[in-house]
Amino acid sequence: MRNNDDLKSKVAKSVERLRAFCPPEGYQLAFSGGKDSVVCKTLLDMSGCKYNAVYRVTSVDPPELVRFIKERHPDVKMEIPHYNDGKPITMWNLIPKKGMPPTRTARYCCQFLKESAGDGRMVVTGVRWAESVNRKKNQGIVTVMGKKAASEVGENEAFEKTERGGVILTNDNEDGRRMVEQCYKRHKTTLNPIIDWSDKEVWNFINKNMVPYCELYNEGFRRIGCIGCPMAGRKERERHFLRWPKYKESYLRAIKKLIEKKEAEGNPFRNHKTAQDVFNWWMECDTLPGQIDLFEEEIEGEEL
Repeated sequence: MRNNDDLKSKVAKSVERLRAFCPPEGYQLAFSGGKDSVVCKTLLDMSGCKYNAVYRVTSVDPPELVRFIKERHPDVKMEIPHYNDGKPITMWNLIPKKGMPPTRTARYCCQFLKESAGDGRMVVTGVRWAESVNRKKNQGIVTVMGKKAASEVGENEAFEKTERGGVILTNDNEDGRRMVEQCYKRHKTTLNPIIDWSDKEVWNFINKNMVPYCELYNEGFRRIGCIGCPMAGRKERERHFLRWPKYKESYLRAIKKLIEKKEAEGNPFRNHKTAQDVFNWWMECDTLPGQIDLFEEEIEGEEL
């Protein structure tokens, strides 16, 4: 009984957050098709708030996930990210363009494939503190990105500064709400209505409300996202490439183009001669000579 009461309280609080911050034009829901985003979409429906949902086509999401979104959420807009010259951004052209595969310390792929949308809108996400320590440090009920936003907020007691530049609202008092209303159109701003939910509460909500979810969760996948994501860990990534071998082939082709580009520029890799060498380094396999500083000078990459 207590678990049901706790969940009921969490749902009520999340719906209240959505209603409290809802802008006149409505929210943009960053919809990934994962368990957290289907919960947020259901809560938005429950809140009565106006919103539109957008799925960013990453080129590396599981086919089953993309099919789930198309079949069960046809109202979600499929949005393809583009370079400044209008060409589509994919993982396969990002790798040679950025001069390295994405790593845990240089996760540029999220920036360009997922996060470069929603400017001038209040964006709803399924970010939760339970997912990682970094989320706990850099995300709040509302997150306003950028040092300029932090300077505008100043020493407002409702906000905390983040390690990455920006501020987070840790409560939804009236002063904090007014500040968010004033600055969200000028800065990248997200509302995270389930920020304090646990994994168990997410699944209890899904089961209680019979919310459809992607079939991959029934196969033991705890988190669903980009195939080969360096944040997933080596064993999980190996599982990805066993399940979806064509994506491994695509990564190898992209890495080969990267090597060819570096050679044409007269800046070839010192110890990694083949695409498989670089792939092994990227997958954190057996240590290869020079692998620690292989891409050290490439971390910043180039502007798109």
